[in-house]
Amino acid sequence: AAGKTARRRNRAKMTERHPLTDPELIALRHGTPPEPARAALAARLGADAAGRATVAEWDRQDTALAALYGPIAAEPLPETLRTMLDRAAREDAAPRHRAALPKFARLAAAVLLLALGAAGGWTAARLTPGEGAAVPVALAAIRAHQTFAVEVAHPVEVAATEAEHLTRWLSKRLGHPIAAPDFASFGFALMGGRILPTETGAAAVFMYENATGQRITLYAAAGDGSAETAFRFVEAGATQGFWWIDGSLRYAVVGEVPREALRAIATVAWQQLT
Repeated sequence: AAGKTARRRNRAKMTERHPLTDPELIALRHGTPPEPARAALAARLGADAAGRATVAEWDRQDTALAALYGPIAAEPLPETLRTMLDRAAREDAAPRHRAALPKFARLAAAVLLLALGAAGGWTAARLTPGEGAAVPVALAAIRAHQTFAVEVAHPVEVAATEAEHLTRWLSKRLGHPIAAPDFASFGFALMGGRILPTETGAAAVFMYENATGQRITLYAAAGDGSAETAFRFVEAGATQGFWWIDGSLRYAVVGEVPREALRAIATVAWQQLT
């Protein structure tokens, strides 16, 4: 019995002296080792506090990434990207009579395009002419923000101090009930709003400002029957935004704030407007 106890102590000491490496943690987390090796790694992890903390942090990151990019990952590939991938597949299957990039290089390029698309919400496709009526509304929202967010004397037509009048006025001109979302949890207070003309009617613009003077705008315009969309990303220089279609209206939240913060604000706007 004394010998077994000593051996257990020795194994515990060995484990403490040999914490799991990152490759071992990854293999264990994804269940790739065969069962005997997996059991041994799991036993070592039980005595490896740093390893457990690393795995917990990976779990937290996966959850955050899924929440942030899950809706984008579920979107269909844009036609332009599907065409490129189909062409690459046909080239791989066809006989070659000319110099070409190695297959792995073209595959790497395709993977890079997919990664950029997922991270950017298909930015290139979104800003390509011919993608439908949603692109003009996204660009109109950016132009409106860039025009009025820099104004000092007249950034809005009706101030937030006249909130009831502002809501009635914008709702009437838009032909749809609308109220300014509350972004106080992000540090932005409503300044007021204005009406702008569009090809499909009036557009309502709500402007917000934080304590440091940064401004964001919510743009809402009448739709044209286009299908509803998930969030799409748009940018022009330092100005960026997220736009979407919901029912009979098209919306965009625009500003010069970090992209992830802007996406969180747009999510709150969508929740309050629907």
